[in-house]
Amino acid sequence: TRTNPKSVGYEQVYDSRPWYTKTGRLEFYREEDEFIDAGENLPVHREPVDSTFYEPNVIVAPPHPFIKAKGPESYGVKKSDLSNEVRQGRNVVMTWDEAKKTAHPLAKDGYKFVFHTPKYRHGAHTMPVDTDMVAMLFGPFGDIYRHDKRQPSAAEGYVDIHPDDAKSLGIEDGDYVWIDSDPEDRPFRGWKKNEKDYKFSRLLCRARYYPGTPRGITRMWFNMYGATPGSVEGHQSREDGLAKNPRSPYQAMFRSGSHQSATRGWLKPTWMTDSLVRKDLFGHSVNKGFLPDVHCPTGAPREAIVKITKAEPGGLGGKGLWRPAALGLRPKYERKGMKEYLSGKFIVAANPKKGGKK
Repeated sequence: TRTNPKSVGYEQVYDSRPWYTKTGRLEFYREEDEFIDAGENLPVHREPVDSTFYEPNVIVAPPHPFIKAKGPESYGVKKSDLSNEVRQGRNVVMTWDEAKKTAHPLAKDGYKFVFHTPKYRHGAHTMPVDTDMVAMLFGPFGDIYRHDKRQPSAAEGYVDIHPDDAKSLGIEDGDYVWIDSDPEDRPFRGWKKNEKDYKFSRLLCRARYYPGTPRGITRMWFNMYGATPGSVEGHQSREDGLAKNPRSPYQAMFRSGSHQSATRGWLKPTWMTDSLVRKDLFGHSVNKGFLPDVHCPTGAPREAIVKITKAEPGGLGGKGLWRPAALGLRPKYERKGMKEYLSGKFIVAANPKKGGKK
């Protein structure tokens, strides 16, 4: 694009150039067999493969003569099979009235929080955390002096959670929490028989009260360096508790695990066709089928359904409340002074009639 900020389709809209499709026009019907079989030949809503409160990956749509999805039975799979390997390619169509009565298969076991791991908007990958001084400002848990030696770095990984959700779990603002996803394959396949690797792979982080997220929805920025066997070794063996690999400069921002402990990649059939017409990665040529970063499974997983449990209190050394909460400066802990500040009472306009300035 020749616009800044980027404006997708600028040349097509203003210069009447063709779109990068088979017809050169915007296409709202897919005629490829893979899309017809998947029930996605028309624009439809699909629930996520994992991060949903309802039955995963179902197509939510009313009956339509053009939606002819091949169901699980067409491939010799039972419709009741909701294992994570099956459901990523499972085509089931429901109306909303039907879908809203369903539940995620792990909900009964306490996995009731959607866990999203997006990119920080104004930072590219690890840019916000590459130096201690910048990382210290990335969230509320920065402390260049690391008064609490449990802190793995000058800052540390955290999850945003609605205060009411946290309270319902007995979690205070700033507490350490465990975040666990589908035990079928996370944090990795076979973890139940590999305690050594599980100890550095299970996600442990701080909980940040965040009223801006809806109930049931949690968020962790993906920019923070994950734990490794070496960083955990350093965290446990160094006198200062820094999560730094003894044999390299690698510095983790987690005591154990990372945002990817709970996420995984998914394979969607409509991402893997040999027939879809698409633009090449560079230039203006049009081709079809597989092309990395254009038409292929994504390598950036960022969604899961998780269970969250309290690990340790957030106060210094694992005792009591995290200090900003104890001082009444955090959501749900506001003292009188904080409430007055939030209502603007710290600003007083002088009376100009008595010689003061407005």
